[in-house]
Parts: sequence; C-alpha cells; structure tokens
Amino acid sequence: MTMTILPNTEKQGELSQTGGWQKKMARRRYQKGNVRKRGKRNPVWELQWWEDYLKDDGTIGRRRESCTLGTVSEMSLRQARKAAEEKLRLVNQGRQVPQSTMTLETFIDRYFVPNFLPTLKASTQGRYRRTLTNHLLPAFGTSRLCDIGSFDLQRIVLQKMGNGLGGESANHLRNLMSKIFALAKQWGYYNGDNPASSVKLPEKQPVREKHILPPGQIASLVEMLKEPVSTMVLLGVLTGLRIGEILALTWTHVDFSAGEIKVEQAYYRGLLGTPKTKRSRRTVPLPQSLALALMRLKTNARTANGEDNLVFQTRNVELPVDLLHLHS
Repeated sequence: MTMTILPNTEKQGELSQTGGWQKKMARRRYQKGNVRKRGKRNPVWELQWWEDYLKDDGTIGRRRESCTLGTVSEMSLRQARKAAEEKLRLVNQGRQVPQSTMTLETFIDRYFVPNFLPTLKASTQGRYRRTLTNHLLPAFGTSRLCDIGSFDLQRIVLQKMGNGLGGESANHLRNLMSKIFALAKQWGYYNGDNPASSVKLPEKQPVREKHILPPGQIASLVEMLKEPVSTMVLLGVLTGLRIGEILALTWTHVDFSAGEIKVEQAYYRGLLGTPKTKRSRRTVPLPQSLALALMRLKTNARTANGEDNLVFQTRNVELPVDLLHLHS
C-alpha cells in the first residue's frame, strides 16, 4: 500500500497550484468586523465591515458598512462581538450575494412588477399592487433585501392587524412577501432564508356573524328587484356563480335543452378573461325556475338574436355599473 504525502500547502487547506480553473474560484473573505465604542453621553457598540454591493450600472463594488449593535450600558464587549459574529454570519458563509443589497423597492420596480405580475390575472395583479402600495413598500421599501428579517416582518404584520387589518389581508401580506423573496432567490438576487416562512398569525377570529336568507326571503327579494338584477341575484343564489362569472355570461354558455350553464370566462374591471382558477371552468345545472327567468330575459332583450351577446346588458349594451363597483 502506497501512502501519498500531501504538500504542506494542501495540509493547510491551500491549493498547491494556482493555475487553470483554480484561478477562477472566488476567494471567500472571512470577516470579524471592527467593533468599536461610539458616542460619549450614551455610547453604543458599532460594527464596521466590508461589503460587496450591486452598483447602479450592474457591476459589483465594495464599500465600508456599519451598524449599531446596542448600547454600552446594556451590552458588554463580549456580547457585542457575539452580535457582530451573527450579523456577519451570512457574509462569511457566502450566502449574502451582492445583488441582495438592493432595496425592496428597487427589486419590485425593476424585476418583480415587469417580470412576474404580467403572468397573473388582472384581479390578482390589482390586489398585489394595492398590498405593495398600502403596506409593504411603506414599511420596507427603503430596506435592503439582505436586511429584512423574520422579526421585522412579524412585527409589521402584527402591527397592521392591531390597526384593523383583517386576518385574510394579513395572510395575503405574508404570502406576497414570501413570493417576492422566493422569486428573488430563484433569480439570483437573494441567497438567504425566506423571512416570511416563519411569520406566525394569530388564530383567525370571525369578524361578524354571517346571516343566510331563508328561501322565503330570497323569493321576496327577487320579486322586489328590477330586471336584469332580479335574474342576476336568482342566478347567483341557485348556481353559486361569482359576480365576475355572472357578468361575463353569454347566451352561448346557457344550454336550455341540456339544462346546464357553462362557466368559461369572467369579467374584471372592463376585461373579459378566464375564470379565477382552473377548477372554476365548470358546468353547473340550470334549475327550471332559473331557466324560465333567463328565457323571459332573452325574449325581452333587444339583442336576443346574437348568441355571443352578454346575458346581462344595460341600455347601452354595457355591464351594470353598480354591480361592477360591488365586484371591485
């Protein structure tokens, strides 16, 4: 058996040669950082370190960064150095890519909005934009991706809920932030853990008791309403169609002979598109009472001969404005 004796350089973890592909390997810079006391009246521990960052022209630069670790009165030098080690952990592990030094607002404007939002339905795009504008960007817009942590997001979500944000909206906020960081990691602009993955929400509490009209009251309501709203309400009650699906219904989708309605499109803010989900494409039974109401509506419609025409139209062949506001 032959024993190979390694050169001293390899024993010490160094490469014995520096040619070929080895020249192209990035050398990891391990940093302890510089912890110093700063201030006189209420001194604090300050950490300074070197950081690679993404320049505006897309090239990688290197700059001196600093942050406050805590006050000298509440933290010893040993504790400050421990905090500095944790702060630099991702940098020393090579998990903080320079691209993650861009702000959340920059990532949203340059990458998330133009490259992801167009893949979503118009209704989902609208909700994402509102959540970004009203909640996420005011809270984290100027923060760098690498500086946004789970605690920061947890605190903001609970703060929003304390100010009246509902549980469903808070869950949407968390999920949107999770999606943003997942895409940032997928596209190479972030390499850490997803800060939204560990955010917890309080147990969901019912906002208000839900009241369901008994059949007798539904019949009375339908009788009181004028056409075409009366038939629209009846259609929603008997089939469970969403308001956007009702507004997008054409006579082609109504099969009186087979006794069924095909749900194949939906209406949202002036646009006709596919239903909300893939499973939303479906065929639902057409009850006899609803079939009679639709038949009367079709007989009285000015454009009844056009099978591709919308079932519910106004005098100007437009969708009911009051119901559009309800849908939005």
